[in-house]
Amino acid sequence: MKILDFIDTHYRKLSDAKKTSFYFTVCNFLQRGTAFITVPVFTRLLTTEQYGVYSLYLTWFEVFVVITSLKLPYEGLNNGLIRFEEDKDGYVSSIAVLMTVMTLGWAFVYLIFRRWLEPYIGLSPFLMLLMFIEILFNPPLYLWTNRERFDFRYKKPVAVTLLSTVITPVISILSVLYTSYRAEARIIATVAVQGIFGAGIYIHLLKKGKKFFSAKYWKFAIRFNLPLIFYYLSQTVLNQADRIMIQYYTGTGEVAVYSVAYSAATLTLLLVSAINGSYNPWMYKKLKQGSFAEIRKQSSRLCMMLGLIVLFMMIFAPDLIALLATQEYQKAVWVVPPVAGSVFFVFLYMLFANVEMFYGETKWIPAVSILSAGCNILLNAVFIPIFGFLAAGWTTLAGYVLLAFLHYTAMKHGCRKQQVDESVFSAGRLWGLAVCVIACSVLMLLLYQIPAIRYALFAGMLITAIWKRESLKKILNTEL
Repeated sequence: MKILDFIDTHYRKLSDAKKTSFYFTVCNFLQRGTAFITVPVFTRLLTTEQYGVYSLYLTWFEVFVVITSLKLPYEGLNNGLIRFEEDKDGYVSSIAVLMTVMTLGWAFVYLIFRRWLEPYIGLSPFLMLLMFIEILFNPPLYLWTNRERFDFRYKKPVAVTLLSTVITPVISILSVLYTSYRAEARIIATVAVQGIFGAGIYIHLLKKGKKFFSAKYWKFAIRFNLPLIFYYLSQTVLNQADRIMIQYYTGTGEVAVYSVAYSAATLTLLLVSAINGSYNPWMYKKLKQGSFAEIRKQSSRLCMMLGLIVLFMMIFAPDLIALLATQEYQKAVWVVPPVAGSVFFVFLYMLFANVEMFYGETKWIPAVSILSAGCNILLNAVFIPIFGFLAAGWTTLAGYVLLAFLHYTAMKHGCRKQQVDESVFSAGRLWGLAVCVIACSVLMLLLYQIPAIRYALFAGMLITAIWKRESLKKILNTEL
């Protein structure tokens, strides 16, 4: 009881802002965690072709939702709420209608060019219809969630998020069990749940805001987000192009295998998001104070810790794939090392980009993202036809290595422009760790046939962690 009283006392002292951040972080973990936990279920209920169709649907959804919504519920929302503070609800309701108009407009464009687009997209007209229905109601749901978050109201959004997180997999599993059209059933179940929640929220936004059209609000939202569309798309392409191109060159079966490998390897992205969410505010404070030595020390420690976690993921890839899927998916293990290594470079580029944003040197960010995405597409086009889906893991790694390097170059340029003479990061250490991660990605491919060496390597890591436990405690206990 004393522990519960202690927790309750400290919880009551938290500000609304901290409570909101905490609950939304927990929800994010639960959403991604639930998606990961259900992978073993659906890889056993669906054939590789069916699972590939579902994975391809998710991939194209990420692409189309950027085009149809311009990411209005995300980056640009806070700016609009601050600018039009006297009519926040009116701004939100008008933006909801704007997204509806854009979605219907793009749906009409798709219908016109359907016959030309179908071979490249790889989805049936029925699945594309479902996608546009989901796009109609998914962005308004996030629009409402982030609107509530802006004013530190977290109870209703958290309740809706948790409810949909629980209901979606349950309805999906039941739907899949009672039909032979299992890929379609999996998608229909998701669209139905998103549609019900989204439609209710959409009506709520319109009733509360009472503003369907505002030239001023629409003009501001489009002007703010439209210039960033290539940045948003390039980020999406860097994450999703591999599956689209695998489907185009080799078929949906290999999309399924690659998606399972990607799910396993990028599990550590949950950790990266959590670390960056806590580390970024701390780093901003230290940058403002000019405490570069502390930043260098802590960033090196965090990268070392993340590198070890990525290595751990590589070591146990065969075991993790065996847990997630059936024998049909076992060749996915060869994709895990490079994709897991990519996670390290995701964190690395986030470190550099955060410094760019702190100093307001953001003009290179879209160009860097577009160049990295273009490189990824080019490498996929060259190597997937030759080596199949296995090449996509290495092209993904190459894309993120380039992204991290370009952000580092842009950051150095920005720091010189801001007359920051001292190094923000220990470049030698960070790039040294980066080389080690790439080397481990290659080495693991040789060790997967020798389990004894893999497990011995893990034992060595465990012994080292115990030996260096004081250093690990310092990392974990650092006030972020």
